[in-house]
Amino acid sequence: MKFFFRLTYFVSFYFVISCASQSPVAKVPPLRTLLLISMDGFRWDYLDKTDTPNLHAFLKDGVRAKGLQSVFPSVTFPNHYTIVTGLYAEHHGIVSNEMYDPSTKKHFDIKTTEVDAPDWWGGEPLWVSAEKQGIRTGTMFWVGSTAEIKGVRPTYFEKYDAKVTKSDRIAKVLGWLDIPLGKRPRFLTLYFEDADTIGHKFGPDSPEEKKAIEGLDAAFGELWSGLKSRGLEDSTDIVIVSDHGMATVEANHVIHLDSLVKAADVEMVGGGAFANLWPKKGKENVVFKALSRAKSHYQVYRKNEIPERFHYREHRRIAPILVVADEGWYLAKFGTSPKFNAHSGTHGYDPELESMQGTLLARGPSFHRGIEIGSVHNTDLYELMCHILGIKPAPNDGNFLRVQAMLKSEAPVSASEPRPVPQ
Repeated sequence: MKFFFRLTYFVSFYFVISCASQSPVAKVPPLRTLLLISMDGFRWDYLDKTDTPNLHAFLKDGVRAKGLQSVFPSVTFPNHYTIVTGLYAEHHGIVSNEMYDPSTKKHFDIKTTEVDAPDWWGGEPLWVSAEKQGIRTGTMFWVGSTAEIKGVRPTYFEKYDAKVTKSDRIAKVLGWLDIPLGKRPRFLTLYFEDADTIGHKFGPDSPEEKKAIEGLDAAFGELWSGLKSRGLEDSTDIVIVSDHGMATVEANHVIHLDSLVKAADVEMVGGGAFANLWPKKGKENVVFKALSRAKSHYQVYRKNEIPERFHYREHRRIAPILVVADEGWYLAKFGTSPKFNAHSGTHGYDPELESMQGTLLARGPSFHRGIEIGSVHNTDLYELMCHILGIKPAPNDGNFLRVQAMLKSEAPVSASEPRPVPQ
């Protein structure tokens, strides 16, 4: 009997080993790296304004969206933070580049140390989601990444310094990718401000802007060469975004609100394409009526009447009165007379304007090759990136269904028939 059981055991063992040896061995895919690159102010059509050979070569095997729609207001801090949280500004609390918080009586400005104070930052940015789920991250300049949000910072991060050259920024990211696997970040960010800086000073259609675009293309070529030399080009998903577009502002298209209302009656926070107005006690009706009567080249809203599509009502940092300039017009801060070149540029207007559309490009093992899709909402990118990294997203305002066609696991989209974004 013992012999029978031993014989049965060995026969069964041989059968299992024999079957396993004849079955194809499942290949475990390598852990993918996700690199998110922002080219601030890189409007949707900049890619075709001048020679961009490196970015166009990248796109031959990638995905290009017709545009990337910002959230309101279409400025840098709210939109960079939306891209990594999937939240509208009214939900993550970064409602402008300049803010006033009535609960703390504090003011926020992107050039002050308040950017590192965690209380300003709501929601859960992607690096926090990733770190909490065991994925190391590295941010080479990204809005919010130097603040300790929910008690978490990226494993590796750099504080923004405009003096750091494009090449040095690229070298830092490539250096992080040289770290041994156990400690290497799998989600990284990289940021360039050139297109935005030049667009403000000289305008979006200027020769200077074309030169800036060419410089960014050359920088991307440098990055791509670095990835290829490390053998990482086929295991790295790259998503290139911009936070907003850029519109031309003529030198005489300046609106002086302090000629319409008494500066003593209201505090103006912001300026440019839009402004939050905080009337002094008992002055809200006076200020609103004065601005409504004189309305020219701008729209004025009480907080509860701001268009729903702006998703800009709910947060305490949104002022009782919002003024939004018409495209191409500029709201001067109280007591100032801004000087413009013949054709300067700005942004912050209605995100549905064509001039405010940003750029979205993507390539890598997760993405379809050589396709074009319709315009994408930037609220949807957080869900997309969580999907690529294989992590559970935090609550957000995005919709993965609107971007899943970018991925190889989904049906491809015809390049000749851009897919409209579902509403």
